[in-house]
Amino acid sequence: MNRREHISPESASGPVQADTRPMNICLVGAGGGIGRQLAKSFSDRHSVTAVYRSPPAGVPPGIQAVQFSNGSDLASAVAAADVVVHAALNSKARGKRFIETNRATTERLLELLSPERCRLFVYFSSQVVYAALDPINAPHQSEDAVLVETGKLDAYTRLKMAEEASVIEACTSRKINYLIVRPTMVMGPGMAWSSGIVGAMRVAPIGLRGRTINLVHVEDLAAQLLALIERGVSNEVVNLGDLDVRSDDYFRHAAKLANRSILLLPDWVSSVAGGVIPSTLWFLSHDVRVASEKVRSLSGITTGRTLDDFFEPPARVVQARTLDDIRNTVRSGKPYHAIGRGYFLWFNDRKQTDQLVMEHYAGIVGLEGDALTVKAGTTLRDILDYLVPRGLTLATLPEFVDISAGACFFAEVHGSSAEHISVYDVIMAIRFVDSRGEEVFSTRDEASWDRLRGDGGIVVTEVTFRCRPNQLLANSIEWQRESRLEDYVAGEYRVNFSTTVHWYPRSHELMVYNVNPVEGVEPGDRRPFPPMRGSPHWIQKLLLNLRMRGRQRIVGTSERVLAPWTGVPAKRLLGKFFRDTRRRVRNMEVCVPDTHAAEFVAKLRRHLPEMKLMPGQGIGVRFTRDPVSGRGFVWVEMTSRDVSQMHAMVEMARAACGEQFWLHRGKYVPANIGVEHLYIPRNQTQK
Repeated sequence: MNRREHISPESASGPVQADTRPMNICLVGAGGGIGRQLAKSFSDRHSVTAVYRSPPAGVPPGIQAVQFSNGSDLASAVAAADVVVHAALNSKARGKRFIETNRATTERLLELLSPERCRLFVYFSSQVVYAALDPINAPHQSEDAVLVETGKLDAYTRLKMAEEASVIEACTSRKINYLIVRPTMVMGPGMAWSSGIVGAMRVAPIGLRGRTINLVHVEDLAAQLLALIERGVSNEVVNLGDLDVRSDDYFRHAAKLANRSILLLPDWVSSVAGGVIPSTLWFLSHDVRVASEKVRSLSGITTGRTLDDFFEPPARVVQARTLDDIRNTVRSGKPYHAIGRGYFLWFNDRKQTDQLVMEHYAGIVGLEGDALTVKAGTTLRDILDYLVPRGLTLATLPEFVDISAGACFFAEVHGSSAEHISVYDVIMAIRFVDSRGEEVFSTRDEASWDRLRGDGGIVVTEVTFRCRPNQLLANSIEWQRESRLEDYVAGEYRVNFSTTVHWYPRSHELMVYNVNPVEGVEPGDRRPFPPMRGSPHWIQKLLLNLRMRGRQRIVGTSERVLAPWTGVPAKRLLGKFFRDTRRRVRNMEVCVPDTHAAEFVAKLRRHLPEMKLMPGQGIGVRFTRDPVSGRGFVWVEMTSRDVSQMHAMVEMARAACGEQFWLHRGKYVPANIGVEHLYIPRNQTQK
């Protein structure tokens, strides 16, 4: 728990009472872990222009986003700012370019400052500059220490020392106030020294003893800096720090959270290790103490945190078996995320918040006419097992049906359908637990459901689906030249009840599923079987030849043809493979409106050579449509260990469609994708 208390200006030794009148703050480096927290804390009371190397898809409300490479926008943002905060670091630059690139960024910002407007320029340095001190003669590292560069310092340390001097010289000569801040070890959700160290302990639970480490929580760091700015502190160097802890305790605590036994290296090993530790980690080389008294005095902020407060509590796994289990989790006040049955965790990194597992909150509630109500953890497989003996089915189905009903509300669980965009479209009503822990019943309302899907904060407990009479479908499988893809994208897919294309670019072929209703089974028809769509090209051809044996089509009831995979073989083992492989396997699906699909596919064709697909690697293409609104959608799917291929597809979608593109929420979702790209707003289809 955060027990931060703000000392009143009268009781603190700070210079002046805080000035909380609104200011214009230009924050450079808003995309990093520290930058995101600064943007959040500053924007509560001030106007913030956030400068990013690449602006994220979802910029926080009330914050104006600017791209650093846009010279005119950057110049305008800096010129209009009362305070400019430089917290940017280009860590992707390597070797000699590291210092050159980052020095150029700082010099550019200093040149853009307006002495007439800018009250303060804040530069984020680091505690690493104290690596320049002799740890024996200067065991207490305070802001007034004289730093002299030595040959033992690494590039990051040399950069920070040189930039501090540059900022002081440039601001002094132009009569602009400056503030240099040196954060100690920054902790908090997602930060390397908290979440990262726990992850490292799972792999190698080894630590050093006999060191003093100063910790600061990222929320407190932002509060400290905001207080310094509002109190008018200027022309100072200030450590942003908080709590001193022993390294023995720090590493033990991290290992405990990782459920591992810690090995603390003997003193002689620690001494030897100290000689080879880079200056960026100088505080692990020797037992020194970084002073944090000055920031408490100037900011008037004390925290009262203990070591526990700097780490995220270990995530719980709550098995939802009753409604009370769900309500208690929602009412606990702890962050959580609900998961059903699907594949999201296969292709994405685990979240650190509590898991509310809905798998066991399952079962058929009842069937009234064509309306089937089930608990949210019920899989589509179980739903079909209940409906088929009664001559019913769902109008559209995904190929894999080991997916929970609740997931169909939040994710676009699609098949290939000329009648529906996804299974979501056949949901008639839901029950859900709201943020207060109360269960609410809601019939379909496009506008309110769009908000529920987008804002989150609810746990769906029951889902009511509209059913339809079952029917026979025939799947005619054809191999075609790859140039035919554009014909399908242009609208040829509409002639079929369902169209699926698997494109093998390196083999210049398409495998096409054309699915349509039929009256009955004819001689020579093949009964349904689980296809291996997505297999490498040569394997796919071999398997189809063995399975079809010259027959032209597969015929069966709709759920057997549309959803031939009743489950995933060795699901837990396969999931572990996807999660734990060294270069993680990702599966991502991008959805674009069919009005922009031709341009997207054209971009994809042009960029395929540089994406370096593996031999036999394919790209899945599906088509869905809402006949009521006339909107059609093309879904493009890829599986790869090369995550850059996924990110390239997102950028191509953005270039072709602007912001009108979506990702399948149940598959890989890059970290910078906002919720607005995870569901297709149905309210717009009524316009």
